[in-house]
Amino acid sequence: MFSAAKLYCRRILGRLRRTIKYHIPHRFLARRIPLQTERLIIFLTPGYQVRSGGVMAITAMYEESRAMRELHGSEVVLCTIPGQPLLLKYTWFENRNYLLSLEAVFRRCGPLDYLLLHIPEYVVNQVSEWLSNSTALLQKVKELHLNVMLFNIDCVQGQNVRALTRFGKVTCTTAHEAYSDLATREAVGVPLHRLLICKGPEFYSPTTYQDKEPLLIVSPDPHPLKELVLQKIAKELPELRIQIIRDLSYEDYTSLIRRAKWSLTFGEGMDGFFVEPVFSGGVSFAVFNERFFTPSFTKLETVYPSWTDLIDSLVEDLQRLDEPTIYNRCWRQAHDLLSDHLDTERFRENLRMFYRGEYTFR
Repeated sequence: MFSAAKLYCRRILGRLRRTIKYHIPHRFLARRIPLQTERLIIFLTPGYQVRSGGVMAITAMYEESRAMRELHGSEVVLCTIPGQPLLLKYTWFENRNYLLSLEAVFRRCGPLDYLLLHIPEYVVNQVSEWLSNSTALLQKVKELHLNVMLFNIDCVQGQNVRALTRFGKVTCTTAHEAYSDLATREAVGVPLHRLLICKGPEFYSPTTYQDKEPLLIVSPDPHPLKELVLQKIAKELPELRIQIIRDLSYEDYTSLIRRAKWSLTFGEGMDGFFVEPVFSGGVSFAVFNERFFTPSFTKLETVYPSWTDLIDSLVEDLQRLDEPTIYNRCWRQAHDLLSDHLDTERFRENLRMFYRGEYTFR
């Protein structure tokens, strides 16, 4: 009897702690939205402290959208994905952004003339179900616009983007040039806009070969050949330190890549573990992935046609490139190509075009 009462008390205290920690602050933060708000833009973002390029991309879109308020005339907020835990703030990178709950936001707002909901591609079905159960909410919105943020072409597989059209206008924005094409537009079945979210080279301070350490940083992505590749490097280059990136703040990570001479990604290829080390003065290695790289990247000597080629050549290339002149030539080639593809001002103009309704593929 006493144990049951104890368990009951623990549950009550747990709910009280969650209310104090999350619900009350979310209600307070929602007051930042003016009561007379008629137009609202919401970015849905994970309710977990997940360290990912997707979170950084959502943050970039959110912050740039806030700066364009004169263009779209809307309040802009970040909200946790419905069904995921409430989270006040991401603590693994420096920012001043607070995450609100959808419930608190809609409780704060009255009828809306316009609502734009930016949805990560991997939760389209989940958000679709939430919308189906939110008829009272939809009745308060005159015009509903749902935009699918396509950051990873593989993650949209199995997500029914077309099903969103029963709720309102639907569009899709893309993060990589490689899949910003008519084929993707036809696959998702809604207007597609090339956004190309990025932080250009101007956000980084590259270090020179002379300031680099014999350090190879490795992306945390799982891969069936990862252990084999790293074991071979460790055996043949024992003087090279290998560090798999885990549980670092973004600031500690950027400090590390400024010191690291090399980087190896087991992820998408055209990802942060390839791009950011290059912008920080390093040389990055990857296997060509046509879903994320454009064909021009096949010209880079550190982008291999296959994992077999990487396994056969990586150690030799690490030795060959470890000379100032050769290293700088290799780095410069990748840096210039990435700088051409990842242009901050072009991203901002693409975002302005999106808010003007000027989509790449209608």
